[in-house]
Amino acid sequence: MAADFSPIPGTARMTDVAKAPVPFDLSTLKQNWRQRILAMRAAGVMPIIDIESNLSENLDVQRFARQMDAEGVALIAFSGIAAGRGWSDAARYAVAADPWRYIPTGDGGLPPDWKNNPMDFARITKERTVSDGYPLMGEYEFRHYPSPDQIQRGNTQRDEDLPIDSPAGHQLFQFSAESGIPFEIHLEIEDQYLAPLEKMLKQYPKAKVIWCHLAQMRYQSRNTVYGPDYVRKLIDQYPNLYFDLFSGPPDHIYPGSGEYPGKYWDRTTGRLLPEWAKLIAEQPWRFMTALDLNPFIMNAFSRKVGMQRAVLASLPEPVREIVAYKAAWKLLFNEDF
Repeated sequence: MAADFSPIPGTARMTDVAKAPVPFDLSTLKQNWRQRILAMRAAGVMPIIDIESNLSENLDVQRFARQMDAEGVALIAFSGIAAGRGWSDAARYAVAADPWRYIPTGDGGLPPDWKNNPMDFARITKERTVSDGYPLMGEYEFRHYPSPDQIQRGNTQRDEDLPIDSPAGHQLFQFSAESGIPFEIHLEIEDQYLAPLEKMLKQYPKAKVIWCHLAQMRYQSRNTVYGPDYVRKLIDQYPNLYFDLFSGPPDHIYPGSGEYPGKYWDRTTGRLLPEWAKLIAEQPWRFMTALDLNPFIMNAFSRKVGMQRAVLASLPEPVREIVAYKAAWKLLFNEDF
């Protein structure tokens, strides 16, 4: 039913369509998105909003629209990749080509732009977020180890390390606090990074922060603090802190450490460990599904969706809809679905 309502884009190349005008017409777009979600629900499908993915203008939007429909993915927060250009406008192309499936999201803080000049990129982010009307800023990499697909491609030099309490970090936190627009951070879960993050959350209590990848720990020996009880404490103390639930499958091993990074999995059952499921069920409005897509791993789309559905299946039925799409909708648009 959602596929019937949401037409497949008329072109595979999104750049064959003129960029969507800005500021984005979120009122009209939200009507499209709401009808798409309702159509999925009416068909007995649990709609998923992917709150965090970094995609490029080279995405085949026709093929991907069919994949989204087949997997019951209602919406993807489409964050572009500046790739040395300062800003991509990829989300404007995506929304123009397919206004039913993509939430326009600002370019994330990815290399090389963010790494080479974080202050300038933070400034551009603020300017474009305001002028174009993005409801969400992308994922900013403060501490980020090489991803598994990068290691497999031989790109082992990428090792991002920008203090979250750096001047660029202060710019983002302050802007989010003043504008009410959420932004996403990638910060590896290690003891040494927790205190600076808490300092920023305390200094900017109105900043809306999505900490990406709950319970992804690539080097367990570097963490002695983080766990369900610590996350519960953070949620209690910082009312504007949220988490995305992306993780690789339970049997995934991070090639950099040889460890299983997805610490919330019961690798025997393929479901969440009870203590993590209990945490999410207690505070479902603070957790959101995510696929963490990038141009190099699009073939893993179905597997990634399957992992998020395994997360949802581990939760009590009354909270599944909240985590799957309602929490994201409320955070981005300040309204209940």
